[in-house]
Amino acid sequence: MYIWNINKLVMALQAGTITDKQKQKKRYRITFWVLVALTVFSLTGVYNPSSMNGYDVIDLILFFIINVIAIYLLVDIYKKRRRKELDFFLPFFGLVIPLFLRNSLWTILLTIIGSIYIVLFASYHSLEETNIIDVSINAIVEIVMNVMFVHYFKKIYN
Repeated sequence: MYIWNINKLVMALQAGTITDKQKQKKRYRITFWVLVALTVFSLTGVYNPSSMNGYDVIDLILFFIINVIAIYLLVDIYKKRRRKELDFFLPFFGLVIPLFLRNSLWTILLTIIGSIYIVLFASYHSLEETNIIDVSINAIVEIVMNVMFVHYFKKIYN
């Protein structure tokens, strides 16, 4: 299982050298659903929807739109692939893990930078403006992650 090194994962998928594909698929699938559960349970709206403000709703809508577009692109790349022997799910589940880790690190880093900015300049900004900063950070990280996903998917299938 490739946790961090995406290029090695891509090369292994291209070469078909991932051994015991059924066992690997199962591991990747389990890890994928654990990550999905962690992501869903981290959303405040899951526990207390009344605590969501308008910007939280915008953030959630952007999250779904960006990911639906990315999944559409991934399926399109898969349908147009040159390498017919590769299935969809092993590369999909395999890429989710290292990309999720990178996404988490980018989110943490940008949130720290955004929080420092808010603390230093909070007196100059309203709560609404800080919410806009939060939505922007989340959208940027999500777009970057999905661009990387599409990029590596193209590398695997072409």
